Amino acid sequence: MQHSENQNIATSLKALAHPRRMAIFQLLAAQPGAALSFQSLQSATKLQTTTLVHHLREMERAWLLARKRKGTEAYYRLTPQSLLTSMDSVHAILNVRFAPSIAA
Repeated sequence: MQHSENQNIATSLKALAHPRRMAIFQLLAAQPGAALSFQSLQSATKLQTTTLVHHLREMERAWLLARKRKGTEAYYRLTPQSLLTSMDSVHAILNVRFAPSIAA
């Protein structure tokens, strides 16, 4: 496995390793293809503005979501391809390592 692939896996998993980011991820996943406004996310999570901004930025850096501005409001939607690729890699690693012992 290449260094860049390892980095992508670690970045994706690290971004989801925080309970608040998992909650944000689940809120966005409940609306496939749709974007939620910052205000909607803040209302649903009850997080302070600075805390929510921090977690959204961490998720953006991990390529888990995208932000789009409409006027003064920011909207967020999941961009799961990087995470899906990372999870496929993790699945492949586990299959190589554990599939023979599970089948036995």
